[in-house]
Amino acid sequence: MGKGATNVKFTTVAVNNENLNALVRLLETGEVRVVIDQTYPFDETAGAVAHMLAHHASGKVAITV
Repeated sequence: MGKGATNVKFTTVAVNNENLNALVRLLETGEVRVVIDQTYPFDETAGAVAHMLAHHASGKVAITV
């Protein structure tokens, strides 16, 4: 792939111990990378939702406690 290219695959999986362990291995090796655009404290959840609905997020939006 060229510079800046992204390979995205969608799939449906069963949530079970085997699949969760496989996901952990992929995350630990860096083969799968989670992109977090921004984090919001719980009391700013409305702002997080507004950010997502405005299509400004370039990754996941996380709510923290």
